[in-house]
Amino acid sequence: MKQLEIKTNRRLLIIESESGNYAYDYRVDEKGPHPIKKICKGSDLTEDIAEGLVNIFDLSYYVDYNGHSPRCYVDTALESFISAIEAAGYHWGENPVKEPRMSDYGWYASGHPEEDSGWMYEEGENKYYESLKLFEEAQSRTLNPSKCIIFEIV
Repeated sequence: MKQLEIKTNRRLLIIESESGNYAYDYRVDEKGPHPIKKICKGSDLTEDIAEGLVNIFDLSYYVDYNGHSPRCYVDTALESFISAIEAAGYHWGENPVKEPRMSDYGWYASGHPEEDSGWMYEEGENKYYESLKLFEEAQSRTLNPSKCIIFEIV
C-alpha cells in the first residue's frame, strides 16, 4: 500500500491499495489520529473535482507545484493536481522510466539461445541491473489512479 500526503489548497492524502479500497475514516501518524474525508477514487477524478483541490494562479490558470514552468502555472486543474504529485517525487498514472530488457544491453539470461553467440558480457549485465533498479524505484513511486483513493485530511 502506497500513501502520499500533499498540500495544495487542502491537505490531501492519496492512498493506493491493491484492492482500490480503504475502509478507515482516520489516519494515524506520529502526531496521533487525524480524521480523513473521502473525496473520490483516482480513476473518478475529473477537472471539476480537481478545481476544488488545487490553488488558482489567476482567473483561468492553476498553480504549477513543480515550479518547472517559467510561467509557474498550468492550463488545467488536473495538470496542477498532477504537478503537486510530481513535486512530491511521485508519478501519476504511468511510470516514466521504461522497463529495461536484457537484450537492450547485449545481455541474455542463462539458457537463452543468444547466450552462446558472444553477446553476453559483464558490462551489459551491470548496466541492465542499474536500469532495472531505476525502473523499480520509479515504479514504487508511481500511483495507479484505478487503485487510488483521494482523501482530505480534516
